[in-house]
Amino acid sequence: MSARLGWLQGTEIALFVVISLGAVALTMWQTCIDRSVFERYFGALNPVGVITGASMVGVIAIVWLQQHSAFRMVGPGSASGAVTIIAWVVPVMVVVAIVADFVLRFAKDANVALPDALRFYPAIAVFVEIVLHAVPVAVLVAVLGSPAGLDATFWRIAVPVALLEAILQAAYATSIGTAVFSAAHLTVFGLVQVWLFWRFGFVWMLGFRLAYYSLWHVAWAAARLELLF
Repeated sequence: MSARLGWLQGTEIALFVVISLGAVALTMWQTCIDRSVFERYFGALNPVGVITGASMVGVIAIVWLQQHSAFRMVGPGSASGAVTIIAWVVPVMVVVAIVADFVLRFAKDANVALPDALRFYPAIAVFVEIVLHAVPVAVLVAVLGSPAGLDATFWRIAVPVALLEAILQAAYATSIGTAVFSAAHLTVFGLVQVWLFWRFGFVWMLGFRLAYYSLWHVAWAAARLELLF
């Protein structure tokens, strides 16, 4: 039994490494074409170095979580359950964001344009899930312990982690209205993601973000330039 468990854990860590290598490869490709798209996130830092470093830290966080908590690469929830949640929740959240865009007007250059978006957003999605979710969750589990369910410990972990991205996005907003909306919207987004991490695993948490990015940052980003500007 312990041998089988060890094999499963090793397979899941290998999956994380493959995902990270994919993010690094996309970053290298995009950096060769146009490095400037990363400057909003990384400033003058080398994007390849940042993504690689984050991936290395992410491996440590995932290995630790696999051994000490219910937060795993692939959780106990069924794949069909995760797909159903993503298929229903992501479009609702994107529609809410689109309505807010009509009312509040996010910046014209808020999104990376195609075709760079097809390389940039998958890479940055992996980075965000590592830095703003996997690592903070690992730190909080080390301090608070692993939740046994949707208990007080879960919420003590989920709320601070969700607020990280919400606060960062609000800080970069171009108006008070977009700042307030971003903070509220991304708090909900983050809570859903931490729950997905706990119930279905890192893979499906990442899938949720990629689905959201494909609709909001890619599909809607192209349409909004014609409709709003």
